[in-house]
Amino acid sequence: MIGAIVHHWKVLWVCSLIEIGASFSAESWTIVCSKALQQDEAFSVAVRDLQETGAALGLSFAMAEDRALPRTHAILVGDAGRNRLSKKLLQNHTLALQGIKDEQGYEIVTCEINGRRVIVVAGGSLIGDVYGLYWLWDRLRVFKGLPDIQTRREPDLPIRVSLAWGRRGSSGETHEEMQNALRHSINWVSGPAVLDLVPWDSEPERQRNEQNRLKTKALIDYAHRLHLKYFSFANEFTFHPSLLEKTGASLSPCDSLFWDALQEKYRLLLTALPELDGIELCNDDISGFWDDYRAYDVMHEPSNCLWPLDLRFRTFVKKIHDVVVGEFDKTYFHFTWSLVSYEQHNQPDVFKKIFTEEIPARNLYLIPKVTAADRWWFQPYNPTFNLTPHRTLVGFETMNYYEGSESNLFPTFPAAYFQAGLQTFTRSPEHNVNGSGFLAGGRMDAWNTQSMTSYVLYRLSWDLNEDINDIARDYCAIHFGAAAAEKMAAIHLLSPAAYQYGLHIEPVSYGKFNSFIHMRVGQFPAMGYSGLDHGREHMDFLHEIYLRCKPWQSETFMYLYHGLNTVVRMQTLFKEARPLIVDHALADKTETSLEMTRQLIATNISYVETAFAYFAYQEKPAPARRDSLANALSRLTRTIERFKAVPGYKYELFGIDQLISNAEEMVRNRAAAEERLAKAPTNKEIEQTLAYQQQRYTQVLQEHRERAVKFLHFEVEIDGRDILHIQDDRYWIEHLQWDGPQVKEAKFFAPLPKQQVTVIPVDLYSRPIHPFIFEQPSAENNFTARVYLYDAPGGKGWMKFDLYYIPAAPQELDMEIPWNQQP
Repeated sequence: MIGAIVHHWKVLWVCSLIEIGASFSAESWTIVCSKALQQDEAFSVAVRDLQETGAALGLSFAMAEDRALPRTHAILVGDAGRNRLSKKLLQNHTLALQGIKDEQGYEIVTCEINGRRVIVVAGGSLIGDVYGLYWLWDRLRVFKGLPDIQTRREPDLPIRVSLAWGRRGSSGETHEEMQNALRHSINWVSGPAVLDLVPWDSEPERQRNEQNRLKTKALIDYAHRLHLKYFSFANEFTFHPSLLEKTGASLSPCDSLFWDALQEKYRLLLTALPELDGIELCNDDISGFWDDYRAYDVMHEPSNCLWPLDLRFRTFVKKIHDVVVGEFDKTYFHFTWSLVSYEQHNQPDVFKKIFTEEIPARNLYLIPKVTAADRWWFQPYNPTFNLTPHRTLVGFETMNYYEGSESNLFPTFPAAYFQAGLQTFTRSPEHNVNGSGFLAGGRMDAWNTQSMTSYVLYRLSWDLNEDINDIARDYCAIHFGAAAAEKMAAIHLLSPAAYQYGLHIEPVSYGKFNSFIHMRVGQFPAMGYSGLDHGREHMDFLHEIYLRCKPWQSETFMYLYHGLNTVVRMQTLFKEARPLIVDHALADKTETSLEMTRQLIATNISYVETAFAYFAYQEKPAPARRDSLANALSRLTRTIERFKAVPGYKYELFGIDQLISNAEEMVRNRAAAEERLAKAPTNKEIEQTLAYQQQRYTQVLQEHRERAVKFLHFEVEIDGRDILHIQDDRYWIEHLQWDGPQVKEAKFFAPLPKQQVTVIPVDLYSRPIHPFIFEQPSAENNFTARVYLYDAPGGKGWMKFDLYYIPAAPQELDMEIPWNQQP
């Protein structure tokens, strides 16, 4: 019976969409408000959005002062204190309002006066009026007309922050970004990074940052006109070397001058840019530095300072709070993220040990992520909420760790997971959750994971118990139209199950920080020194996965095929929905993205099946198992071909390619393949060889300094593994693992000769493993040098080095590359 009622309600919803779209076409509306409100920038932006969206639907919105009702349908904005006409209608009892206490909240009522529809938007303040107008705008986009609305809305999460990461903010660097934030009801936006704003005692940074501050002041002024607050972000500790010179500090928490330097950085910032409303900091995954700036891991280095983590962290937060809040009365957001499972990010005892009563709560907001680890599925919710008196925001990111910017996959709709997390954290009336942090971005007119994540968070921040079916249906009505909304909503709601079960390998999704170890953004990574160890490290990695799954192989594939069957079901639903979609280009894009998702999941399953067949044959060299491996390998090859044939394909298959190489050898000759892999160098052996190579670079260059020619200076930020290719006077980078490289400088002093030479790197600045020559130029590779760049975890690191060549063959200099020799 309940199912029948729900089905009947859904039919009514679709019918109402169609009826509203038909009855409200070619309508004239007048927005009636005070003259003062008309001069408000946020109000003006909201009105422009209504006008632009309405024009496409045949609705016009004019403006009038609050003197008398117009002859058209009317929208009265403001309660009795801000709108004379609203006051009059309330006094003569034509209109009744319950009232709103929250400044951000609003009440909307619809009535009929003299045969004309009148919608009253009465906010708790001016910004409440604006948020109310944006709810009208949302309803307009959903229903393709303005329905009768009777509602009172106050946000469950009053602070809504567009979180930052890296060098630039995601919402505060242009007027357009801030307007987009306003549409999502975000009330804190992020601008340029702290490093780009501090008045450093160094050139060119001082002059450059002075210009940055001038631009930022103008942006802050516009943010305030939109009733938004403005902050700047930093990974800490990041700095310019001049700061240490000025303060005489060393990089150690045991040095009291270090804490002076930290505080001086923020005094400099807030003295030079007092318009800032606050800052956001994070102490782990230090990737936010560039140019001549440096990074220091204050929570773990140096080893000769015996301060424990809790003392380091607590001291850091107190020192920042003393300056940012105590001296300047600003707001301090601290993102408690960490790259490991045993620290403050998801360990309640560690969190409580750090955030004691010694840390003041005033103007401080801690931001744990919703997930216990990163943005993967099979994640429990973060257990560090509601542990201390300090207020918290819930940090959210897109849940699509498998999707690169050009992967062209079907978007991931995270509403169910996010909602249950918020409900978990706010179960107790004494909870300390005060807001949400969006690390998503995305324009409201786009159809992608970023857009739908932001839309979901917009809706849940106002009503964390809202029916997610309603949210999905509204989102799909906006993008696909009323007729297709119901079926498209069902498809979107299935997307997390397709990805969670179709891409994750369930038995290895528990017990470690990373629940998604074999895939990453837009790629299947290869572990180890690809090209140096003949796949030894990667096959060890896959073998561990195999052993974890071995007791439950049938269940492992049951989950994987459930994911595949889910996306097949999504495609079946789409066949029914497609004729109902008016936007044919979007329909084509959706169909292609569903096929891309299906083939990605199929490729992942075939990858796992081939790996498991490989190890089964390794365990028992029976002919039947060899045949199983050969068949699995053949299926994998065909599956990859289908994946690559989907229009817009762009996915990196490094790990799969490595498995194919090793599996083909195993099928050809099992004994020879195992012997070759056994003789391949381990990571430790490779790194010992590299250490010797680094010594030889220095020695050979010294011996042949008169013949050596410096031909390239290179500076690049590396997160994982990349290979720099140099040919003649040009270069390109082959990205292998983790986040992509960011080149700062590539300066050629001479071309690389088209002849046999020996290239020597000179390391100027890098963390281990230092740049090394992966392949010397030769006629066989068209005289291309290849330099291996590997910055070991964690975080990113700069690599600055020079390249020289000596006009002699490597064998003449005893510089043959050892890993080119077959084991």
